[in-house]
Amino acid sequence: MTTRVALVGPLPPWRSGIADQTLRLARAMRALGVEPIVVTFRRMYPRFLYPGKGTGDFLEREEGFGAGLSDVRSILDGLNPFSFFSSSKEILASGASLVVIPWWTAYFAPHVLLLFAGLSRDGAGATTLLLCHNVFDHEQSPLKSALTRAVLRRADRFVVQNARSAGEIVSERSDARVDVIPHPSEPRAVIPDRAAARARLGVPADVPLFLFSGILRPYKGWDVLLEAFAAARREVPEAQLVLAGEAWGSALDVPARAPAAVRLELRYLSEDERALWFAACDAVVCPYRHATGSGIAADALAFSRPVIGSAVDGLAGIVEEGRSGLLVPPGDAGALAAAMVRFVREGLGPRLSAGAAHRRTVFTPDAHARRVLSAGGIDV
Repeated sequence: MTTRVALVGPLPPWRSGIADQTLRLARAMRALGVEPIVVTFRRMYPRFLYPGKGTGDFLEREEGFGAGLSDVRSILDGLNPFSFFSSSKEILASGASLVVIPWWTAYFAPHVLLLFAGLSRDGAGATTLLLCHNVFDHEQSPLKSALTRAVLRRADRFVVQNARSAGEIVSERSDARVDVIPHPSEPRAVIPDRAAARARLGVPADVPLFLFSGILRPYKGWDVLLEAFAAARREVPEAQLVLAGEAWGSALDVPARAPAAVRLELRYLSEDERALWFAACDAVVCPYRHATGSGIAADALAFSRPVIGSAVDGLAGIVEEGRSGLLVPPGDAGALAAAMVRFVREGLGPRLSAGAAHRRTVFTPDAHARRVLSAGGIDV
């Protein structure tokens, strides 16, 4: 009998690293011979919860979901928690013995609790595994924490990305199985040529280029980076910085705050555009104040690009200090500036890029999928 797994979460074209990772996980499962049923969103967030300038995550369409997958059902409605309860009927009918649920925000706590209720009716025996991108929200509140704890009490098993997150689970559920599995990095079969990428993007061939990629949210420390880059450029005046991603909330005033030699690409970038910027840069900067994982750091390694970032849990587990990147205390603009200057003056790019190229072979989607399945009791 073929093992069936249900994967319940967002897929592209939803705009998030979590959607990208869900798709990679589903494809990797399929390649391993475990064909997942993927239950995804037809609507996700209401507009007021997505403080960007564009249409945000509120995309009421089904085109493009699950390219390369055979069983994708876009039936979840982020504005209707009971759609999760209804989806449990299809999941149980598929014969899935394991239900993997990406978890990252308490907004979806009522939805997931109703899914759990539906999966447990009539004595059904599917194992539920919470794949935690965050355990608790980046911006916490007593209500969010209470909702998160309610979900943690109901899940059977957990996968987290670092030891600190594991500790958060254990403090709530000392009886549960918790596996620590770092964020995967998908090695690129073909990396765009650096010189060609720079030519297409209008970047001079010989300047040091640092890249910040992703949504500009407070916890990601984009403001710390602007301060650090201004200081670094006094030492390395030819350096350039690119901020590539949608601006949220207070980041909408970035154009008025950015120092000289900062290029702003403040919009959602397609995968091809992101690939060009990763290929064109010398290093990816991740100045996070806190993070449980980082898809951007994983993408940097996938493109053999070193990471200059904060020594937070989400980076320290995948970036090797002095081998595939440089790590500094979070929130310390002076230390970040010094690391950027050191990177240029000591010519660390080739050595750290070689370390990143090696590191990217460790956390592949295939290895990640095997470990997630094993955490759910399925060995392949």
